[in-house]
Amino acid sequence: MKPGGIINYARKFDYRLWILALGWVASAVGFSLSIPFISIYFHSELGISLTGIGLFFGLAALVRAGFQGVGGELSDRFGRYHLMVTAQIIRSFIFLMMALSVYRGWGFYPVGGLLILNSIFGAFFQPAANATVADLVDRDKRTEAYAITRVAGNFGWALGPAAGGFLAANSYHLLFIFSGAMTMVSSIIIAVFLRGLKPVGVAAGQRSRLRDILSYRGHELIIRHAALLFLLYLVMSQLIAPFSLYAVDFAGITEEQLGFLFTLNGLLVAFLQIPTTRLLSRFRLTVQLSLGAVIYAVAFFWIGATGTFFLFVIGIILVTTGENFVSPPALSITANLAPPGRTGRYMGIYGFSVTFGWSLGPLLGGLLMEWAKPDFIYSWGVIAAIALAAAVGFGCLTKQIPDDLNRYREINK
Repeated sequence: MKPGGIINYARKFDYRLWILALGWVASAVGFSLSIPFISIYFHSELGISLTGIGLFFGLAALVRAGFQGVGGELSDRFGRYHLMVTAQIIRSFIFLMMALSVYRGWGFYPVGGLLILNSIFGAFFQPAANATVADLVDRDKRTEAYAITRVAGNFGWALGPAAGGFLAANSYHLLFIFSGAMTMVSSIIIAVFLRGLKPVGVAAGQRSRLRDILSYRGHELIIRHAALLFLLYLVMSQLIAPFSLYAVDFAGITEEQLGFLFTLNGLLVAFLQIPTTRLLSRFRLTVQLSLGAVIYAVAFFWIGATGTFFLFVIGIILVTTGENFVSPPALSITANLAPPGRTGRYMGIYGFSVTFGWSLGPLLGGLLMEWAKPDFIYSWGVIAAIALAAAVGFGCLTKQIPDDLNRYREINK
């Protein structure tokens, strides 16, 4: 794209979207510096079993998923700005406490407890940030706007793990120091440059009640969408803890090579997410999700059938292709289905299903690897089957979502 075209493209969106994306980059760098390596620290340094690590992430799932709903509701009632800034500041200090815990050798429970506390405030930040994107752009531009913020997040993923692999090989506590610093940078960017962001609250005359939050009636489509995303994110989450353990502890690649694979994943998203979104614009959003799920099935079956660094590179390319198909339309459908003034709540529902799947996935992956060891192809085959089930579900959902809420219309105009 020529320089003039880049400028014109940027002007299509509210400038605050680009500021938010920059804050997302810093936050993603902080997260990806340490989190992909935490399961290796638990297993290699503290001697926690694969099942124990999976159970820990399962507990984290229950906590974080519940607070996603709370975070979405708070962002509707009190606005996005203060919630995002406060959550990021607290998370930065928690990362520093985790560094101290590792440095002092306090063991699994202090580090694990702080990680769960960190995930709670991450659960406050994420629905507010996702709802802010919907606030800043028209419906016709949402899919591409979510593609932009995803590129930002994965650009952070490209930067973080490479440095994280180097730091992990020398000292694990340094991972959390740098994670805390980058999370604080994220809070400063949002606090300074998004000041005055207009809060979008609950629609006039409406009050938020617990029974409304838990009610199924009138929210059938978002619940079905969320249930299928739960299945899909059970699969997607295998890239973090289960793949890390499988690749390093059993296939025998180095931590530096693992860091390269995560960096490759981030770079491929950074360069290919927006072109992929534009290329897929002719398809309904649910069809994009279904195709992405099929690619995930192929990708993880390939990973289970191979065991060398070079072949893992091919697997990561396939996984990233599936990611690029899935993430923007999943968020865009969520925003499109939300009634006026309830975007935060719907992002909370989205966050609940995604986080629950993302966090329970390591438990599932760990149990499957423990069961299948040493024939890991069977564990990855089960993961591939779950992805195919999600693909069928999204295909069925295509007929249920109104067409005007199930398309990315900006490019087709």
